[in-house]
Amino acid sequence: MSLIVLPRLRHIALYITFVTTFLTLIAFLYIAQSPLPEDEDSVGNVGALHRLMNFKTPDFSSWIGTKVDRTEEANKIRELRETFMKRFPVSEQDVTSGRAKNGPVLQRLADCIEANTCGEGEETVVLLASFHFNNAINGHTSGEDIWALSSIEAFTALNYTMLWTISPMDTLTLYQGLSDKVAVVIWEGGEMKKCIDRNAENWQSLEAGHTPGTFQEEDGKFGCIKREGFEEGIPLHKSFAFHFWTGPAHPLGRQFTLSPEDAAEWADDGEGNHYLGYSIETRCRAVSLPSERQHRGLLLGKRKDYFDPENRDFVWPNLLGPAMDAMPSEHNETTGEDTPFELIATGGEMHDGKPEVLFDEKIHNLGKQEQQDWYQIVAGSKFLLGIGKPYLSPSPYDALCFGVPFINPIMGWDKENPHDWTKWISQHNALRAIEPPFVYHVQKGNGTQLEAAFKAALENPIDRFIPPKMRKSSVKERHRALVETDWMPWAEAAVEHLYTDKGNEFWGMNSL
Repeated sequence: MSLIVLPRLRHIALYITFVTTFLTLIAFLYIAQSPLPEDEDSVGNVGALHRLMNFKTPDFSSWIGTKVDRTEEANKIRELRETFMKRFPVSEQDVTSGRAKNGPVLQRLADCIEANTCGEGEETVVLLASFHFNNAINGHTSGEDIWALSSIEAFTALNYTMLWTISPMDTLTLYQGLSDKVAVVIWEGGEMKKCIDRNAENWQSLEAGHTPGTFQEEDGKFGCIKREGFEEGIPLHKSFAFHFWTGPAHPLGRQFTLSPEDAAEWADDGEGNHYLGYSIETRCRAVSLPSERQHRGLLLGKRKDYFDPENRDFVWPNLLGPAMDAMPSEHNETTGEDTPFELIATGGEMHDGKPEVLFDEKIHNLGKQEQQDWYQIVAGSKFLLGIGKPYLSPSPYDALCFGVPFINPIMGWDKENPHDWTKWISQHNALRAIEPPFVYHVQKGNGTQLEAAFKAALENPIDRFIPPKMRKSSVKERHRALVETDWMPWAEAAVEHLYTDKGNEFWGMNSL
């Protein structure tokens, strides 16, 4: 009996070993091709196994007969790379410098397609067609550039392939070579208009010296946006305007106009542009905070004219000196010394190595600062004070993230109900709903309120604060939604709402 059972047991053991080994290989292949679980810092350009074990994933698909030959597809992308670099040479010194990234990016995309090793999201292409993205990677710090840098961070975290353009013709070249993979094109508004307008009659007047479109003379087909007779153009429903301000900047209206702020939340009619938003969390948290803050407040503004009492946008004429003098000195128990309160600024120009006086000599002006130096100055202050301009600046968010309150000037309010913040017109409307001790809201020209805000900010220090909508995780998910949504139904609805319902014919029905 035992002589018969033993061979059977061996067969069963061999079968179990075979099944277990096969399942292990399948699991190993799955892990190799899957990205790590997403977290705040994940940038995910390759599979999880690549990052964890730092070696090239074996091509298991060829072992089990599931490999798809994508060599032809990969070679077309390599040809696109050569075409693009030939048409649009780059210089590290001008506005086209971001385009230098495209060659290596296209090569990497072709290689992973050919080897069947692209990570999740990697074959999804985003065309960055606003010069602010180029500015962002070159260290520029305007509000638009800071927003663009945050979008680059979000797209990187989602592992999308980003390509850099500056004008209609380089954007069109990449779109035509990758059309099925391009999810969205994020345009500078003026460049999108040139793309829409381009045709055989006007193309020469729309040429850009650094991005010529003379290659279209070869087949005599001139265009950029998709339309009748130029079906190979960029669809309007994949095109979005990168627009810092509140009005729509796209033929399809607000939903196709991207915004750094959620204007619908505070607009009287409840309408606003497509809220994409941005986060300063990464760069803010990289700044070490001082162990103690100086007994001072910092005025927000780079330009001298912002501080001019004759400028109608300046909200504190003849009020800063008295408010500063009304603040108590700070007593140092160790030294026994008293430190008087002061107001400082970082604006105007330098003359003979010295910063110019900003109208009020009581204000200690340090002059314009490099970004990292400015961070240390604001982080070492006890509050940041708005003076009327600039509007919607990212700087108050920096201050809050450093644990520094912001004093937000109110330039307009409901006289019958002055506490109704939804009716306020302020320097930073997006902060109106945030209350003390983080943000203090003060009516223009009201010295009593100004002194009270100074005193409260000095007496009530805060910890780091980042509005929930501006956390990296929230911003990343809104960027995911932008890229992974099918916007065609939205485009059709926009045409109906903005044109058809009003009895107007939409010129771009064939452009969608």
